[in-house]
Amino acid sequence: MACPFFKPARRLDAGGWDPAPRLPLGDAWAGECTAGCAEQPAEATQREVCNCGYARGRCEHFPAGMEADAVRFSMGVDGRLIYIFEKDHAPLEHGEIDAVTDPREPLASLARAFSESQRRTAAASG
Repeated sequence: MACPFFKPARRLDAGGWDPAPRLPLGDAWAGECTAGCAEQPAEATQREVCNCGYARGRCEHFPAGMEADAVRFSMGVDGRLIYIFEKDHAPLEHGEIDAVTDPREPLASLARAFSESQRRTAAASG
């Protein structure tokens, strides 16, 4: 459940986690905040808040009027990528997304990060 305002750009290393926690996007990602941050959040904030969502009350940049406070992704059995916006840990909106062609940002960047992490994990285990 990543923050819906997080726009991942590159994969981060394991960050000293041993073992690494199960993260919503599969891996830890570095990126930018699209909620009005003047500068990129610190790496620790990106790991603990941006990557993990539910930033309302934990991040000073999270817009007060925003409905969703997290977004989750899942691969359907037919290979379709599904997004689910959540509020207070409950589904708010869901749908299918094409991570390559969808124009909604940062949702599309989050979907690409999730898809890339899934492909990397599958390649490592297979």
